[in-house]
Amino acid sequence: MSQRINICATEELAPGQRRIVEMGDDDEVLVLNLDGEYYAINNVCPHAGAALERGTVMDDALFCPLHHWGFRLTTGRSVAGDSLCAQTYRVVSQGGHLYLESD
Repeated sequence: MSQRINICATEELAPGQRRIVEMGDDDEVLVLNLDGEYYAINNVCPHAGAALERGTVMDDALFCPLHHWGFRLTTGRSVAGDSLCAQTYRVVSQGGHLYLESD
């Protein structure tokens, strides 16, 4: 069953900003606004467990602050081409609000 969570009003997440959204029992999702495009990815690095919110964005990837493991913001796949993958979510902008959607 799909889930929809209110993130915030659109104007509350300006370009370059990030926000953590609680999802479920201890799951944190990192929501980013990159030049007006919204992305959402699990906040825990599947490689080492570090918080991705402190990571660096380069092009279309978010790099873990601990070991610089990179994950594509659109797919969650590792930039190294290995089997590691971070879960991504859809961000929907509707009626002046941003919503996080998951299946």
